Amino acid sequence: MEHFQFLVLKYLFTLIISSSTGFVYLDDLLDGGLYEGLYILGAISSLGKTTYLTQIADQIAQSGQDVLIFSLEMARAEIMSKSISRHTLQNTLATGGDVRNAKTARGITTGRRYQNYNRAELELINNAIKEYASYAEQIYITEGIGNIGVEQVASTVLKHIAITGNHPVVIIDYLQILAPYNERYTDKQNTDKAVMELKRLSRDCKIPVIAISSLNRQNYKEAISMEAYKESGAVEYSSDVLIGLQLAGAGTKDFNPTAEKQKNPRAVELVILKNRNGSTGDKLKYEYYPLFNYFKEC
Repeated sequence: MEHFQFLVLKYLFTLIISSSTGFVYLDDLLDGGLYEGLYILGAISSLGKTTYLTQIADQIAQSGQDVLIFSLEMARAEIMSKSISRHTLQNTLATGGDVRNAKTARGITTGRRYQNYNRAELELINNAIKEYASYAEQIYITEGIGNIGVEQVASTVLKHIAITGNHPVVIIDYLQILAPYNERYTDKQNTDKAVMELKRLSRDCKIPVIAISSLNRQNYKEAISMEAYKESGAVEYSSDVLIGLQLAGAGTKDFNPTAEKQKNPRAVELVILKNRNGSTGDKLKYEYYPLFNYFKEC
């Protein structure tokens, strides 16, 4: 009996292990980090949804955990260059160096620019590449435009677990451009089906699945809310955690989105719109450096 009880406790313990996002305040809001379940992240255009999740992916990988990224818009090389760009800024800020030496993703990948870089810039890029290489083997990127569906996602995840024995964090970028589950379904029906299948995958494999979602009729002046997801009931009701990004101050009187977007860094807020196992309405503040693909907690 005691052995049986031990096995039950051991099994239950494996179900509640969390994965740190690498963002201290976000982990606190999520009661320790990412757990088994479906997480949805939404924001209006150019608020850095992909950048935010890519940074989380890197921070998870730095802890030694596998991350599977299904990138339906962005090429693998672009994702990698964004990560290296982020490291150039982080290293510059950490050492008090000249921020002008930090490099954008294009500054990393455009070869002809290198002939004009000074020694400090070249050394900064080299160190950033080394830092990325130190954890890059934990990140598995599947790229494809319009030809990756939920069935392929599930198959890839199951194969990864079978081969490596590791249960990864899974990121989908993004939900609405997954290949249709059924060509006869409406866009809403296909999205709802994708949400349900991704949630089932998270439950069956005991892993966090994070998907980016587009919003419905949302503009820069409005504060993000559950209403932004109304046209896809499955996103609103079936997600375990629903997260929104917005410009700081959105929805307040005299809010000027144009002025806020011109700031460098931009002031961005993360809002917990739904948390099945915790509180909702909590906000976190970030400084967002769009040129260098970096979110810094405030």
